[in-house]
Amino acid sequence: MRTLIVAAGGGGDAITSAALVRPLRLADPPVVMTYSWDRLMVDPLPGPRTAKDFTGLHELAPSVLEIVASTRPVAPAGSSLPYLAADLPARLLLLDPAHGAAGLADQISAAAAHFQVDHIALVDVGGDALTTGHDPGLRSPLADQLALAACLRTGLPTRLVIAGPGLDGEVSCEALAERLAQLDAQSLPSLTAADIRRVRHVFTWHPSEASGLLAAAASGLRGRVEVRDAGDQVELTTATTDLRVVDAKRASTLTPARHLEHTTSLDEAEQIIRNVTGISEIAYETRKADRLGRRHARHPDVADLAQVDRHAAEARQRDADYISVRRLSELLGATSLDAFAALSAMLAARRPHAYESSVYRTTAAP
Repeated sequence: MRTLIVAAGGGGDAITSAALVRPLRLADPPVVMTYSWDRLMVDPLPGPRTAKDFTGLHELAPSVLEIVASTRPVAPAGSSLPYLAADLPARLLLLDPAHGAAGLADQISAAAAHFQVDHIALVDVGGDALTTGHDPGLRSPLADQLALAACLRTGLPTRLVIAGPGLDGEVSCEALAERLAQLDAQSLPSLTAADIRRVRHVFTWHPSEASGLLAAAASGLRGRVEVRDAGDQVELTTATTDLRVVDAKRASTLTPARHLEHTTSLDEAEQIIRNVTGISEIAYETRKADRLGRRHARHPDVADLAQVDRHAAEARQRDADYISVRRLSELLGATSLDAFAALSAMLAARRPHAYESSVYRTTAAP
């Protein structure tokens, strides 16, 4: 069985996908289809990028566009995908959602034919692809649900692979456990430090939080992590490294994806998700982009270490063992890809006993 990977939510899921060669028995390097739908610290424009937003894409076949190291986003758009193409042991293909699930399905089918695969693995870190649409913590349902609908529309056998259940904080671990049981989820071999070694270095510059925490857990870290600008907490446990797999068609019966299969534009899909869930991540990103547009990202320097230590001490008082580097970057205003990488490098050099890729240990801070 030859498998094509579809990264359900974009960059972070694509990074994790590149680490799944052993658990999913993938060809090496794996072929990963992914959105260019980055956080605003990478891409100042809300929503996903389309093929028109890039130069230097390689057309392998009609509708099959490969991102390579020399691919570039057209300003003012940004994208982490060219950097990932240079840094990941995987081949990355662009998912362009401009024409809804119908367009995505055509792209996935064309890639499957080009690479002669007969099976799709849809990879989601955190498990919000299994939302019913009404989970209290839900913030970003559109990308995952559209990818799920598109995979089903291809007619190819599709498994939904949930990595790090609950890590993104959108669907609770308890709710996910119930839904996975309801769907007769099967267990794959858990992620190990050896698996994640393929991609661990990427998190020194890429700000994906859930995937970075999964990498940290697979590397052996355990404890509570304070995350995001809101300061929520997630727990790294042995179960964090679990990989669970369900039949994607059965999964869709629980989720908003069942309403998206016939969509032919991103606007149509976004409106359906808004009607079903009451949530528009594109509207949220637009509001946040307006706020961020009024301030410039700053590059951290050694003078910021006192502030880092203060944030770590405050997180420790809230019983957190770690604070994510992504959260620190938000708190310091280091809200660009370069600034995030500079913060990681500074912490590695100046606080080596506290810093681990993606997280900062609160109990080891001075």
